[in-house]
Parts: sequence; C-alpha cells; structure tokens
Amino acid sequence: MREKQSFGNFLLNNAMIIFMIGAAIVVGLLRPTFFSMYNFKNLISNTAVRFIIAVGVSGCLITKGTDLSAGRTVGLAACIAATFMQAADYTSKVYPNLGELPMLVVLLGVIFVSVLVGLLNGLVISLLNVPPFIATLGVMGIARGLAFIITEGQYYDVSSRLPPGWQPLGLPIDWLAPMAMFTMAVVFQVLMTRFQWGRSVFSIGGNETAALFSGIAIGRVKASVYVISGMLASLAGVVLVLVQGQGKADLATGYELDIIASAVVGGASLAGGRGSVMGAVLGTLIFGVLRNALPQIPGATFYDRLIVGLVVIVIVVADQLLLRKK
Repeated sequence: MREKQSFGNFLLNNAMIIFMIGAAIVVGLLRPTFFSMYNFKNLISNTAVRFIIAVGVSGCLITKGTDLSAGRTVGLAACIAATFMQAADYTSKVYPNLGELPMLVVLLGVIFVSVLVGLLNGLVISLLNVPPFIATLGVMGIARGLAFIITEGQYYDVSSRLPPGWQPLGLPIDWLAPMAMFTMAVVFQVLMTRFQWGRSVFSIGGNETAALFSGIAIGRVKASVYVISGMLASLAGVVLVLVQGQGKADLATGYELDIIASAVVGGASLAGGRGSVMGAVLGTLIFGVLRNALPQIPGATFYDRLIVGLVVIVIVVADQLLLRKK
C-alpha cells in the first residue's frame, strides 16, 4: 500500500512552485500592475532568454562541471549579431523584409564563434584536466575582451536597422523569446531522456569511473556539453539583441551567477548527476518573478541581491532536506 504523503513532504516536494505562486500573489496585491498583460510579456521574455542559457549550464552542472563563461558568451554573440546588422543596410530595397540570407549569415556567424568558445572550454577541461571553474573563468575573460574588441566599446542601435513590423519566422518580436524557450525545452527534454547522449551525461556526473568502465567516451561527452552550452548562449544572444533592439559589449552582464543559481534552485546538483529541463524552467521562473516584482515594490530595489541570495539558500536547503528524507 502506498504511504500517505505528509503535509511536510508535500511542502518540500513542491517548495519551488509554492514559493513562486506565493511571491506572485503578494506582489500582485501590492502592485496590481504586476498582473497586467504588458508586465506578463516582459516577464516571459526575460525569463525565456535566461532559460535558454540555463539549459546549457545545467548540462555542465550534471557532469560535475560548471560554465562561468555562459553570460559573456551571450554578450559576445550579441555583439557579433549587432555588428552584422549594423554593417548591412536592411532598410534598403535590397533586403526590404530582412531576407533569409542575411539573417542566416548573422546566425551562422554567431553560432560558429560561440561553438569555438564552447569547444575551447571543453578541450581545456577534458584534455588538459583543468578544473571547470578555472577553465570557464579564463574563457569568460576572453569572451568579454573579444566583445569589447569587436564593438570598440560602441553602442549599436539595432532597432533602427530593422524594418517596421518585421516578423522573424512569421512571429512578432515579442513572441520570439517564448517560442525559442518552448522549442529548446522540448528538444532537450527528449535529448536528456530518450537518447544515449543524455544518459551518458548523467552517468558521468553520477560516477565518472563507472561511466569510463562502461565504455562512455568521457572526454567527448564533456566537450559536447560545453559546445552545446556555447551554442545555446549564442542563440540567447541573438534573441536578446532582437528583443531589446540593442547591442553592446556589457550586455548580459551578471547573467553568469544568475543562471547557475537558477539551475541549482531548479534541482541541478553542484555535485553532479542530477538536473532536469523542467527544473531549469522552474528555477528561471522563480528568479524571473523576483527580478520582475522587486522593482515594482517601493524601496525593494535596494534589497534585490539580498533577497535573491536568501531565496537561493532557502530553496537549496529545502531541496537537501527532501533528499535526506528520501
């Protein structure tokens, strides 16, 4: 007979969802504009960009690694995309609707550079056995430096280069980030649960020695995880440029720790072997609600980082308590 779940276990099992709903209700009572359609669109758009990055970082965490360069890769990708768009005259009669060829060139150029960044991470970690924290910290500095070199510290107004009413892939700009988030969620849920690659990622994080003796190519799988993290960061960078309509070297500054915190709050373990796409969704949603809500409460803006830090500790402690009970 199945044991009846206690109220305490219910709270622990659903701590993230309960907290997110509770926070939204409290802020909604204090500021009714929180539940407006305009605010909801901003919340989903910002959350979607962070989720795309968090999926790639979660893969690194599952293998007992990390990717501190993800945020700077987003900034580098955004700078490359903005530079391409600034160089091309999209408002001329040559590309009246921002044709597929120039946007394809932008996307391929961004992905190529971001793959190189991810590959550099993967090779340094898997071949040279450099700790992921140190390797990705160094690559983070490289990506940041390249972003400033490419833009020369300039600000690019991308929105002025796009034709009025332009709809990429037939979608309004506002829907671009949510659709990218939904697509990545489905793709990586299937990859992590239905394919051998996903099982290998979990095996390496759970017990790397056992994974090696079971025939898994440890170095190859680890390198692929960081390459995918770089690719997803590049996609997030392009989406961020199009949604915000701007490109600059310090775009996405501070995303690194926010994304790792979102992944950990979503259930990914720093000790490896644990994580999920749905957890990444919940983690980014929690931080999205907090970062969207706090500026709307008078005086709460100054406590932004403090409150977010406390939330990380509380939710992770609740998660550890749940694991111990299991």
